[in-house]
Amino acid sequence: MPIISVITAVYRGGHRYLREAYDSLVKQALPDGWEWQWCLQEDGDSGEPLAELPPDSRISYGTGLPARTAVARTMALARARGSLVRTFDADDLLLPDALRRDITALRDFAWCTSACVDLLPDGTTEPGPYDPPDGPVTPGRFFEEHRENRLSVQAVTFAAHTGLVRALGGWPALTGAETDGLLLAAEAVSNGRFIAEPSLLYRKHSAQTTASARYWHDPEPRAAAVRQRAAALHKSGWRWQLPD
Repeated sequence: MPIISVITAVYRGGHRYLREAYDSLVKQALPDGWEWQWCLQEDGDSGEPLAELPPDSRISYGTGLPARTAVARTMALARARGSLVRTFDADDLLLPDALRRDITALRDFAWCTSACVDLLPDGTTEPGPYDPPDGPVTPGRFFEEHRENRLSVQAVTFAAHTGLVRALGGWPALTGAETDGLLLAAEAVSNGRFIAEPSLLYRKHSAQTTASARYWHDPEPRAAAVRQRAAALHKSGWRWQLPD
């Protein structure tokens, strides 16, 4: 049975919305014969986030030394049984048919990303203001946008062939922007597609890493590291090929 492995990092104290995330995953309609696996990795070893969820054999839960989100995601990737993977944050909600659209797109493309809708603290929603057109992504588009600090997609919607993500080493070990890092690396070595139909409710709340003033004003060279890897991959001339 073909599987899409959904990759989620979570930490003790950051699992307030985890049951809602699970409920949105359970409601996903997949193409005939497909199944999902939830690779849920705690950044730490308390086991508390798992207690929020009902027993479900499709959940693969792991713990480890605290090392932030990028490392947790890559640890989860080690347990992925699916030929495809999809990123999913523990505080977000998948919209109906999100995984089905990813699976369909990845028949012809190495990776895809999709539109999302902001879920505000008061329960209202706002669409993303800068979505690219539906269809194949022009090579290098997201790299140029990132360099100009105007990336038009939320990289947390990223889905791809598992072999590509493993070949790229998973999520770069950064303190943030690791989803951008994987997206730009994938773009550098393979062709992708943007799906205009929103796949995600992206929850905005004060506990988000990106809601912190330090995240935006700290001198850590996250953006530079993201682009340096992508540029080096592009320069190498290596291309990842879709499996037959």
